[in-house]
Amino acid sequence: MKYPYQKPLLALLPILAAVLFLGNSGGTARNGNYYTGAPSAGGGTESTCSTCHSGGTTNFGRPQIAVSFAADGETGPLTAYVPGQTYTVTVAVGYENNAPAAYGFSSQFLGEDNNTAGTAANPSDNAQVTAAGNGRTYVEQSQPSTDSLFTFEWTAPEAGAGAVSYYVSGNLVNLAAGTGGDSGSLSPTVVTLAEGAPSSVGNLTTLPLTLAPNPARERATLTLTLPEAGQYRLTLFDTGGRVVRYAEHWLSAGEQSLEVRTAQLPAGTYVVQLNGAAVRASSRLVVR
Repeated sequence: MKYPYQKPLLALLPILAAVLFLGNSGGTARNGNYYTGAPSAGGGTESTCSTCHSGGTTNFGRPQIAVSFAADGETGPLTAYVPGQTYTVTVAVGYENNAPAAYGFSSQFLGEDNNTAGTAANPSDNAQVTAAGNGRTYVEQSQPSTDSLFTFEWTAPEAGAGAVSYYVSGNLVNLAAGTGGDSGSLSPTVVTLAEGAPSSVGNLTTLPLTLAPNPARERATLTLTLPEAGQYRLTLFDTGGRVVRYAEHWLSAGEQSLEVRTAQLPAGTYVVQLNGAAVRASSRLVVR
């Protein structure tokens, strides 16, 4: 059977796709479209960015999402939040194959009651905080961004809120008309944060450490005195909260020295952390 308006409708599809792309390029939640993959406000589950951004997986691969939190001079992954604490959140959108022309994301924090948890504010220039029509707050792109890093501040809810989950969906775009050559997340990246600090933090000992030389070129030596033997994690973070070096060490009690390799790292400031079951030490390291 033939339909008299088939060809005109087919001809309109690229135009409609371009309109949808332009309409959502400044953030989907702002336009009443919710693509974080989280439980939806009205029941069911929100879609993800792959709803519109598809067809480009062969070129870009799927978005690779990494989330880090920074507070009180420490940066890295987070497993539990301190009620009322303000964190700087960094969302990094990566790719598997070829680099896209631009990046985007949509995200939200939800509590156990399925409502927005905490308060988001002070986004970077390429991000925005959106009070959506469904009563929730989203953090998303303000425009297709050539920078793959998006940052904002999140103040955790007060005590008694329970666990909080952060849902993030990303996209990789080619900036062509429409969205057919883009790649979006099939499922969300979810970071679940328990309320309060991890159980070991109540008895946590914060230790001083020294790094020499500082600034460093090829390597630096970390020196500190440990109160007890155990398994320790040595982590080096860049200013975007990304892990650039990571190693596990079994260390004895007493004075210890560890090598921190900095060869081939870009010049800049990094955070060196040594964490154990009941010990934490951190310091900044400048690499030339």
